[in-house]
Amino acid sequence: MITLGYSIIALMCLVALFYAFKLWRTHTNALTLMILIPLLFLWIDNFAIAAGRFVGEGALMTGMTYLRFYWHWQTVPLLIIVAGMLARRAGFGWAQNKIVMGVFCLIAVFFMIEDVPYIWQVTFQPACYGDTLRMVINVPADQICEGTTPFKQASPSPLPVITVNLVLMVVGFMMWWKDKFPWLALTCVFMFACAASGPALPGAAWTQILGNFGEPIFNAGLIAAGFRYAGRAKDGTAVPSPTPA
Repeated sequence: MITLGYSIIALMCLVALFYAFKLWRTHTNALTLMILIPLLFLWIDNFAIAAGRFVGEGALMTGMTYLRFYWHWQTVPLLIIVAGMLARRAGFGWAQNKIVMGVFCLIAVFFMIEDVPYIWQVTFQPACYGDTLRMVINVPADQICEGTTPFKQASPSPLPVITVNLVLMVVGFMMWWKDKFPWLALTCVFMFACAASGPALPGAAWTQILGNFGEPIFNAGLIAAGFRYAGRAKDGTAVPSPTPA
């Protein structure tokens, strides 16, 4: 059943990817591209767990693990820049300041550079729970696979993900207040609740799914915001429709 749950989430991520690609085709600009990029391989994050017990600890599982971790580390910080770009197109005066936008970019680049060393430092280890097998950096005590001896190692800070969620949440609530557009704020809150409640609910393996379940919902709100604001000019003004010939 847990494998089925992760398979469903992987499918949800593919649906989100489809609409992100549609958004990018509709409004081909830097904003929509940066919404699309983190979603390109998000589905693998769940597919690798769902397929783990079938493919085992071979080269395929290792390849998917490296891809899902490293793509996540290097692309999620882009959403901080997306938050600033959405704020600009939503017409918030503070976001029009180039220094403010530069701060958004610097924070994103800092988080990306900060995680680069882990590409060479971490060793992935098998973790088992329910009917799943996945590769992780540090194995929880209740997920040790039979016949393995896990070890502790340094892992990236969760601060980039938390920062992305909180910054987009703030921008989302501002959009809600200004434009009566609630979806970015609500999906950010949902994502935050899922990420926080999963580890806080011990004793049932399916609670591990909660954090992952929030990701496609969070991205749905981000894509909805893209459709709402990506067609506007960078200063938040509406782009006039072309005059018919």
